[in-house]
Amino acid sequence: MDIIWNLTRLCPWDCMICCVSAFCEHDVTKNSFRIAKNEKYKELNLFEKLKVLRILAERNSEIDFSGGDPLYYDEDFRVVEQATYWLPSIKISVSMTGSKLSQNKLDLLRRVGVVEFTLDNLPGFKNKFRPSGFNSSSMIAMKKCVDTGINVRAVTVLYSITMSKDNLEDIYYWLCDNKIPEWELLRFYPVGRAFELIDIIPSNEEYLKIMSFLKSLRGFTRVFFQHSLKILEGNSRCSAGTDSIGILPNGEVITCAWALNRNCFPFKGFHLGKLPEENLDVILDRIKLNSEFSKIVNFCRTLAFKEKNYENQAYTM
Repeated sequence: MDIIWNLTRLCPWDCMICCVSAFCEHDVTKNSFRIAKNEKYKELNLFEKLKVLRILAERNSEIDFSGGDPLYYDEDFRVVEQATYWLPSIKISVSMTGSKLSQNKLDLLRRVGVVEFTLDNLPGFKNKFRPSGFNSSSMIAMKKCVDTGINVRAVTVLYSITMSKDNLEDIYYWLCDNKIPEWELLRFYPVGRAFELIDIIPSNEEYLKIMSFLKSLRGFTRVFFQHSLKILEGNSRCSAGTDSIGILPNGEVITCAWALNRNCFPFKGFHLGKLPEENLDVILDRIKLNSEFSKIVNFCRTLAFKEKNYENQAYTM
């Protein structure tokens, strides 16, 4: 089973479309340094995170360490580092930002399977949903990783602003020129901080049209699509709870890592249990007892639930 483990909600960036409503430590105008430190105390401590890691490693799970920025804090760095001793590199991926990409981080990233950086547009393209410098930081980090021999993947979220052919073509040829091996396109999830941004959601027809265009691109970089986009083509099914689960910074286990309201609480019915105090087998058995997740469906459960329960989920918990 694939695991998306959000190690922390803390991040050096403050993106309007952050799916976990991450806390940005550096915005002094909001006194966020104090807020961020307080939020850090609500997360699992290092000892607890290592216990969770041991549980996952014993199952030989595939883990995508995400956040927030999963390498921003030393204790989270140590968790990922320990994973490289307990799991083969092919089982480990890291989804991070380009901030403070030190030599220590580069040394660690050489020991994981793939490292992902989000790139929604090139510099000069106006995008109010990403902070100034976010995309250029990812570009610098990707080039450093490639030069160091690290397997890099670029990730672009498809929403109204990023969906133009010119923007996507510019990104693709930059990736090709800089020898980035893979480019994954993601469906936009109006969750977390983006909970109310329903007006930037493309229609299914718009998604399918732009996917057809992206498939026509030819060059060094391989283009592929997140499973929730493949669902639109009829080539995939919802993997929530059956093939993948999410783990939140406080240890809560959820059937889908994106099923989060604006306060980073799971949608009703998506919560499974909590690690490390509960047995993971017991937690996973709850999926089998839940008729909503034990059956195969050809739609995204998270997006379907969000659309049906928008008003009830907006400010709960």
